[in-house]
Amino acid sequence: MSPPRILRVAWVARPKVYPPRTWALILALDRLPWPLGEELLVTLFIARAFVRIERLRQALAWASTQRTTRIGRWRLALAVCAMHGRFVARSALTGIRDVAALRRLVCLRGAEHLATSGSGLILLGFHLGPTSPHQVLRIAGHRVTWIGGPGSAPEAWPRELRHICESARETTTRLHQPSWLRALYHARRLLMNGGNVFITADGGRVTTTAFEVPVPGATVGVRGGWLFLREITGAPVLPVLSHMEGRTHVVTVHPALPPRCADPVRDLENCRERITALLSDHIRRFPEQCYGLAFNPQAYAPTGAGSEELTYG
Repeated sequence: MSPPRILRVAWVARPKVYPPRTWALILALDRLPWPLGEELLVTLFIARAFVRIERLRQALAWASTQRTTRIGRWRLALAVCAMHGRFVARSALTGIRDVAALRRLVCLRGAEHLATSGSGLILLGFHLGPTSPHQVLRIAGHRVTWIGGPGSAPEAWPRELRHICESARETTTRLHQPSWLRALYHARRLLMNGGNVFITADGGRVTTTAFEVPVPGATVGVRGGWLFLREITGAPVLPVLSHMEGRTHVVTVHPALPPRCADPVRDLENCRERITALLSDHIRRFPEQCYGLAFNPQAYAPTGAGSEELTYG
């Protein structure tokens, strides 16, 4: 396929989570050897905050909940913008040509919890770090289907990268209720057959929540799809969190949530307590990587500004 045709195909295949300008920039930077494109996107996202002042205000507002000094708030706000740029670059695998190169940039911790929990697992993710932790699980050799969407790997990506990304997901339309219900029942079938599924608990337009989690600087609304799956299948639920260490994407699988108990109120409280402790610790350690809390506060805290879904631009 000629370079112009590859570019046209890549443009037509733009995932909806990327605004057109962001996708055009990603396609241009992808031609550079890694990590030049990624580092340029980091710099551009910092610079963009001083053009789109509302973004800078949001970053500073988030930083003010985590830092007490003026210089500390500014440093954290700029770090949030920088990390957002890095997440966007990494979500599109900017400049990464093959699985071998990608494998050198990821790290999986807590794999022993997968082994001890058996098969038919619900892996529960959160928008508090780099995107696509399910891909890291697959690169590490664990079969998992992502229950989310919509989206697909661009045709311009090398075939082996498309395989990693596409086979890791079960695409649905998240805001279309019948499709989401179909996805949940498909996830049920996978779990009953011993498959592992990855589902996010937060983010987007959280209109209904199973419970809320108070964390440093925000309140996270936790949806109930995974609870439904847990109830009808009895599958263990393992929280999964991710962060960057330098240029390495680190995914950590935590021990399973407490087993279900007979009292539904106590059962829900047990889950809430564990998730609250995990998320609070993660946010205290990596506040600069919580782009969802910084740039889409309405999805988490009723008093925040903005109502758009999480995007990569």
